[in-house]
Amino acid sequence: MNLLMLGLVFVFSLFILIKGADVFVEEAKTIGVKMGMSPFAIGVLIVGMGTSLPELASSLAAVYNNETTMVTANVVGSNITNILLIVGLLALISPKIVIRRDLMKSELPIFVIATTHFLFIIHDGIVTRVESFLLLGTFAAYLWYIIKEPPSDLEVIEEVSKEDNSNLFKSIALLVVGLVAIVLGAHFTVYSAIEMASLIGVPISIVTILGIAIGTSLPELAASFKAIKIGDADLAIGNIFGSNVMNMLFVVGLPAFFTNLLVDNVVMEMGMYILLATSVIFFVHGLSRRLMRWEGAMLLLFFAFFVIQLFQYI
Repeated sequence: MNLLMLGLVFVFSLFILIKGADVFVEEAKTIGVKMGMSPFAIGVLIVGMGTSLPELASSLAAVYNNETTMVTANVVGSNITNILLIVGLLALISPKIVIRRDLMKSELPIFVIATTHFLFIIHDGIVTRVESFLLLGTFAAYLWYIIKEPPSDLEVIEEVSKEDNSNLFKSIALLVVGLVAIVLGAHFTVYSAIEMASLIGVPISIVTILGIAIGTSLPELAASFKAIKIGDADLAIGNIFGSNVMNMLFVVGLPAFFTNLLVDNVVMEMGMYILLATSVIFFVHGLSRRLMRWEGAMLLLFFAFFVIQLFQYI
C-alpha cells in the first residue's frame, strides 16, 4: 500500500473514530437522562470521559499491535495540544475568559497530582503494571470524590429532555454503533500510522503526536468551543482539565495493566518537558481564573515551537 493510500486510510479512520465517539457520547447522555442520572454525573462521567474515548481506543489498539510507545506519545501529544492549541484558540476568539468557580476545589489539585504521578512514572522509560495500579487507583479516588461530593457550581450541563420521543432501544442501538465505530476507527488509525511511519522512516511517536494525538483532541476542541459559544467558560476550561487528567491516569493506566508500556525517545527527550512546562502554565491560568487574548496568542506560539521542534527527530 503506497503512502497516499495509507494517508487516506489514516484520515478516514480517524474521522470514523472521532465520529463514533461523538455518537457514543450523545446517546450515552440520552440514556443517562432516561435513567435519572444527575446533570453533574452526566457531565463528568459521560461527557468528560467521552471526549477522551478516541485517545483510549487508539492506545488500546496500539497495545494490541505491540506498539506500546504510542500510548504515552499519544497522551503527551494530546495533553500538550489540549492546553496550547485548544485553550490558545479559545482565548484568541474571546476578548477575555473569566472562570467563575473555584478550581481549587477539585480540578487544580487532581491536575497537579495526576501530572506529578504521570511524569514521575514515565521518567525511567517504562510504565509497569504496578505503576498502572497507582494511576488507576488515583483515578478511582478522583471519581469517588466527584460522585460523593460534587461542587454545586458544577451542576450545569446541557440536559436532554425526558419528554424526548426517541426510543430507548434506538439510543442503545446507536450507542453500540458508536462503540463499533470507535473500535474499528482506532484499529485502522493505528495500523495506518504504523505503516506510514515504517514507509517514511520516522519514529512512530512523531506520527502519533502530529497525527493521532492532535486528531483525537478534536472532541475536546468541539466541546470547549460549544461551551464558549454559550458563554460557559467554566465548562470549556474544566473540560480540558478533566480530559488531561483522564488521559494521564486512565488512558495510560488501563493499557499498562495488560502490558508494560515503553516510552519513546521523543517523549523522554522533549515531550515530557514540554508537557511539564505547559502544565505549569495551565495551572497558573487556573489559579488566576482568567485568560486574556494575548495569553492565547502566546500559547499558540508555544504550540508552533513544539511542532517545529518535533521535526528535528525526522
